[in-house]
Amino acid sequence: MGCAMVVIGMLMPRFLLLVGWSNDQAFWQGVFGSDLWLGVGFLVFPWTTLVYGFSQANGLTLLNIIFIVAAFALDLGTYGIGVFAGRRQRSSSYN
Repeated sequence: MGCAMVVIGMLMPRFLLLVGWSNDQAFWQGVFGSDLWLGVGFLVFPWTTLVYGFSQANGLTLLNIIFIVAAFALDLGTYGIGVFAGRRQRSSSYN
């Protein structure tokens, strides 16, 4: 169960970013200024990059900032689930 969540959490936003970028490169270029920032976001914080890209069109209102913070927590949680799942498996093998 935990492994499937990690795979979905890591692949879904990257797939959506790739589809969005391939359909409208000018929009994503305008949001981030260069493809470098989009590439770094794609690799490191995909949920945050995706939500920031969609919320930037409306401006950074309080609700959009809340969504961005939640996406950042989701990014950290996606990496954290993998760390804790592997930790639990290793610790149980020593018992």
